[in-house]
Amino acid sequence: MSAPGLQYGIKEVLDFLLRDFATKEPITLIDYATATSNETSAERIDINGGRGMPKLMSFDHTKVSTFTLTLPLVDLKTLAMLAGSELINDTTKELIKTEKVTVTDNGGTLEATLTKEPINGDVALYVVDGQRDFGEEITGATVATSTITFGSETPTVSDGQEVWAIYQYAAPAGAKQIRITSTNFPKAVEMSGYGIWRNQLDETDYPVHVQVHKARPQSNFTFTMEGENATNLELTFDVYEATIDGEKTYIDYIVMDDPDA
Repeated sequence: MSAPGLQYGIKEVLDFLLRDFATKEPITLIDYATATSNETSAERIDINGGRGMPKLMSFDHTKVSTFTLTLPLVDLKTLAMLAGSELINDTTKELIKTEKVTVTDNGGTLEATLTKEPINGDVALYVVDGQRDFGEEITGATVATSTITFGSETPTVSDGQEVWAIYQYAAPAGAKQIRITSTNFPKAVEMSGYGIWRNQLDETDYPVHVQVHKARPQSNFTFTMEGENATNLELTFDVYEATIDGEKTYIDYIVMDDPDA
């Protein structure tokens, strides 16, 4: 089979494996990106001289490269990597719960049931003022497990009334935590990408492998949660020089001439 031509149509996104640069341990496989892009730029200094100061020659310097992944799914390990931290499994954090509960008459005793169990039975109770405002604080109630019991001395509470409950409860088993600190920054990674390019001559898809030898996520990132659009996470990596086959290299693109390679 003769080799295909050198012109390719490129539409599909690359799949990427991210690994820790130092340990080579895998961080995550990204096979769901909506876009993968590589931008390379350099500075140029011109030499001008003579009548009219025409441009005589130029020198190029400070060549830099960045690689960007646009993700429609938010991977927790990736988000932790951007924060410069490790994903914490089975966190023991205490969480704050704010909920509206309804008072019921249970055989002459006024009670309300919480959805979680408060730590140490500590619950702050308030009258619901309007739809979502906090009114007078309710005192004189006791809590056992997740049941609030209002004593006879508890003011402003009646059967069918809604009250606010604010308390802390323990995170359930399996909860995961991502911590953004003021002192931790992303570490270096290496990225191995795979995709397909379609050759214009024979209309066949050929594998392309992309190797980003050393990179670090930029510390600036935006994580948005909103009501009208799904969250997209954009990762931009600064690419660093690595010596590969005796050459100072940023990225290698390897295009196969065998569709089954």
